[in-house]
Amino acid sequence: MIPRAIASLCYPPRAASPAQESSADIAAYIESRALEYPAQLEDDFVNRALKLGVESGTILDVGTRVGLIALKLLWQNENLISIGLDRSGAMIEQARATAESWEIGSRAVFQVGDPRHMRFKSGYFDMVVSDSSLHRFDDPSAVLREIGRVLKPRGALLIRDFRRPNRFRMTQHALEHAGRFGDAMRPQIEAAIRSSFTEAELIQMAGSEIPGIQIVPSDPNYITIERRGENDPNSWVVVRDQYR
Repeated sequence: MIPRAIASLCYPPRAASPAQESSADIAAYIESRALEYPAQLEDDFVNRALKLGVESGTILDVGTRVGLIALKLLWQNENLISIGLDRSGAMIEQARATAESWEIGSRAVFQVGDPRHMRFKSGYFDMVVSDSSLHRFDDPSAVLREIGRVLKPRGALLIRDFRRPNRFRMTQHALEHAGRFGDAMRPQIEAAIRSSFTEAELIQMAGSEIPGIQIVPSDPNYITIERRGENDPNSWVVVRDQYR
């Protein structure tokens, strides 16, 4: 591991988290989902989540945005239900509309809420996922603490966020990576990269709040951490099947 004093010279300080999205930002985000690179990123994330050992139960998607991660998980596994949480009411409205259009609205709930203060019972969720959301908070440790609280002791976890490059690569990296999301998304992606994490920062924060996590290989522009889980014999799916 790079000594802290040297790391401070190599890496620029984490920038302030991006402001809440405007209507134009939200429109740009929705349009970007049709591009090949963002769509493939989502599919890769979903496929990894489906292999973490939880085959039935309830998923929490923290920072769900327009809900596509949660909805793709439900689409591929009918034994899952999901709750998607986001601070943006406009994003949640879009997620609800998409769930209805995909005809899986009965298994997908989307709520406006603050992930730093979740109104869920402790140890409630079989799996928690969060894709490129943590950098949107100036206090990401508070989000991780809540994730650790609401996740079952043997629940699965998958978190991915942007990787903050060193100061010598920052400008060029932000320019190159932002281009993969479309011109309208460029300001958002550049801001996200500057407010994201180094691998050491993320593993230190997450490891102090959630036991058993590990860094796993992923797209080099991102950092991905996971924890494998187990099916809960008392999950709602098992109970449901007893009465069929």
